[in-house]
Amino acid sequence: MFEHLRQPPAPYAGIRSIIETPILDEYKWAKIPTIPADAFLIDLEDAVPAPGKERARDIAVEYVKDPSYFDGRVTIARPNHLSTPWGAEDIDAFAEAGVKCMAYPKLETAEELIEVQELLRSKGADPDIFAIVETSRAVLEIDKIAAVDKVVGIMFGSGDLSVDAGIPLFGRNGLLNPAFEWAKLRTVLAGAAYGRLTVDVAFLKNLRDLDEVRVRYTEARQLGFTTGVTFYPPHVPVLNDIFGPSAADLDEAEEIIATYEAAIDAGNPAVTLASGKTLLVHDYEKALRFRERAASDPVEPADE
Repeated sequence: MFEHLRQPPAPYAGIRSIIETPILDEYKWAKIPTIPADAFLIDLEDAVPAPGKERARDIAVEYVKDPSYFDGRVTIARPNHLSTPWGAEDIDAFAEAGVKCMAYPKLETAEELIEVQELLRSKGADPDIFAIVETSRAVLEIDKIAAVDKVVGIMFGSGDLSVDAGIPLFGRNGLLNPAFEWAKLRTVLAGAAYGRLTVDVAFLKNLRDLDEVRVRYTEARQLGFTTGVTFYPPHVPVLNDIFGPSAADLDEAEEIIATYEAAIDAGNPAVTLASGKTLLVHDYEKALRFRERAASDPVEPADE
């Protein structure tokens, strides 16, 4: 029953938070073991200036070969785009290092992603893929991109999309331009359709304002995104709270499932909770989906 409820495969289904830390910043990199993120981005693209690309690649390859530094958590290697002077060598190096999961930036089409996969496979690697949707063409073709084999997540990048589409990043109120909501919704729907994680990043007025962080990522969660990404460690506990299930949320889902199934078994046409709330089939389906994801998520304790 309800076989259409699609979820990302393990170990990705439980990812609430992803953090990007500049690989050439030894001080920040040393803090990684203490950061409670579910996944880490080993980045050679945005986090590395041009003069440091080769040095960063050498360091990144060592972590791809031996990811024990991340204590068993998901590591996602991001090369530069193939059109750059470093992209092909990045991909070759990651493939030869046995990369298991890779993010590909500034993607345009599904055919381009398949070309990247063929290049990886020619070097003996076949990693899971986070497709980064941050170009106008990718937004328009996101359903085809999401359907590509081995894609496990879709990252939405409004910053680069702003540049590519010529749309101001912020609106007059200083918040993210609402013009991006349509593209975000396409990302969420494609992820839901094909069982992919959908990852959003918040653009903030004040990086250190954790109240604003909570508001912006809660908006992303309400829009349907499953995961948040950040480069500022204090954000991570907030992301884990917003995108992860609490014990109270799980209790509510279990009550909905049990009440609905008992009523159906008894042949009751109307289903209500003890609170008097009427349950519909979509409430039941949402509870099933929530329980399925919660099975792979770390559950946060409910407030006393």
